[in-house]
Amino acid sequence: MKLATTLPLATLFFKHWHTDDTEVGIVVAKAEFARVVSGAFAALPKAPELELADVFEGDPAASPLLAEQDIAPAKPATDLTLKAVARAPGGEARRDWAVELSVEDRLTHGFHVRGPSLWEKRSARRWTLGHPAPALEMPITYALAYGGLLPEVGETPARSHDFNPAGIGFADKAFLDANSEFAAARIGELAEFMAPEPLAEMAVRGFGPVAKAWLPRRGHAGTFDAGWQRDRHPRMPADYDLAFWNAAPGPLQIAPYLAGNEVIRVSGVSHAPAAVEVVLPGVGLMLEATGDDAINVPMPLDTVALDITAEDPSAHRLTLIWRAMLRSPANFTGGTLHPIEIGA
Repeated sequence: MKLATTLPLATLFFKHWHTDDTEVGIVVAKAEFARVVSGAFAALPKAPELELADVFEGDPAASPLLAEQDIAPAKPATDLTLKAVARAPGGEARRDWAVELSVEDRLTHGFHVRGPSLWEKRSARRWTLGHPAPALEMPITYALAYGGLLPEVGETPARSHDFNPAGIGFADKAFLDANSEFAAARIGELAEFMAPEPLAEMAVRGFGPVAKAWLPRRGHAGTFDAGWQRDRHPRMPADYDLAFWNAAPGPLQIAPYLAGNEVIRVSGVSHAPAAVEVVLPGVGLMLEATGDDAINVPMPLDTVALDITAEDPSAHRLTLIWRAMLRSPANFTGGTLHPIEIGA
């Protein structure tokens, strides 16, 4: 299927097995926007590159996912992900502070960041958590959230934290017996930082995408056992859920989909007192599919990736992805993508 558009979009068409075992056609369109002088975001004149594979910070088994591949058949909700650096309010180093992301009238999600600190062994049975050192800024990354990898200790096998193998602060008894100190998590819930002992579990917190192999995401992939290999391969398992393709952390998966013109606010990421504010562009996409059939298919906005890492607002970037599904893809030979203005 040939796709045409006059817009600065990267486009892709591919076929996929749907959950009802039928073959469907998937159309993907991706655009990148930059913040301009007025504070709004304007489309960059050149189409962005499509991500054809997941991009990790380092070893995929032990580092955060930086960018999710764009080849996904469908997402039941809009993924909202954020790259940002937490910056102490007022520009003075602090031991900890809150960061929060909100979408007006849709969601609010936040947690705390804190300076580096150590769990230290005081005796065979007593560990204490040191006071965090003051910090001026800190990247919001799963590498500093609760989790991690534990090495093999004696007869205790190596293991990883199922929800975040890239993190720090995760421990078990064998690890504690073999060590005298280790780094504590620096991103999490304020109340959980008050844990009285190092074996207390913490929730994994962050704004970035969650890797397919991490829980809870991998639980949506279904059961890949001998029965699947025998009866269903190359189709997905019978208990496969399209939610598997949502990469954002649960609180940042938004249903119904975002449409455009929504206001996103992020606090705790600037030394200035005001929150960083982003208004999504008021644009949507319509696919005009042609061939044996001729239909117009609205394309939901299922991915919003915001990068406000830089202190300079002009360096902020916004990536939007729209996606559509075509039943009976053999009936279509071409498609044209048209912009739709979204009312404020």
